[in-house]
Amino acid sequence: MIIQPVISENSGQEGRWIAFLCVIIVSIGALLLPQNQAPHEHVSVDSHQISISDLSVQRLSMIADLRLAHEEVRALYDDTATWQSITQLAEDWLAPFVQDKSWEHQGRHHWLQIGNGIYQGRSEQSGGGYILNSQHREVDVWLDLNGEATSIEMKNAVLSAQDLVAAGWTQVVFSTKNDIHHRD
Repeated sequence: MIIQPVISENSGQEGRWIAFLCVIIVSIGALLLPQNQAPHEHVSVDSHQISISDLSVQRLSMIADLRLAHEEVRALYDDTATWQSITQLAEDWLAPFVQDKSWEHQGRHHWLQIGNGIYQGRSEQSGGGYILNSQHREVDVWLDLNGEATSIEMKNAVLSAQDLVAAGWTQVVFSTKNDIHHRD
């Protein structure tokens, strides 16, 4: 076996050039990294609202059921042009309107249809409650956090946010700023 050393023509300058180029690439990356980050918008909520991230696990479970129920109620309304009653929703086994084990675990809510596409549930156990407003395409959920909100009686076909706030209800704000809705 023959070993032959190879001597560079520029006395080791290649290593210095490679190190210099590596430093340039890392520097450019470090300078451009802050420009390549997505902005994070802080969602602020009004005094009559609560962020979904601030809710307990049990409330999140009910909110998940209400979001799914909203989709089903809207789909049924789009198909039939009529709002389903609580009895019809329970017969279709739509949570949280059906009285099953989940219903017992979540507080044994008794539901009333207080308007077209508007459902109010009061807990037997805690006295708290929920309002699901399915009149709009977007889900609109209101909570009675401490059991002190008064029941809503519809004066006209539209449920206003001012009426709910005056009655002590708290609106659930979902993850993005676009999900915050102020309805009159």
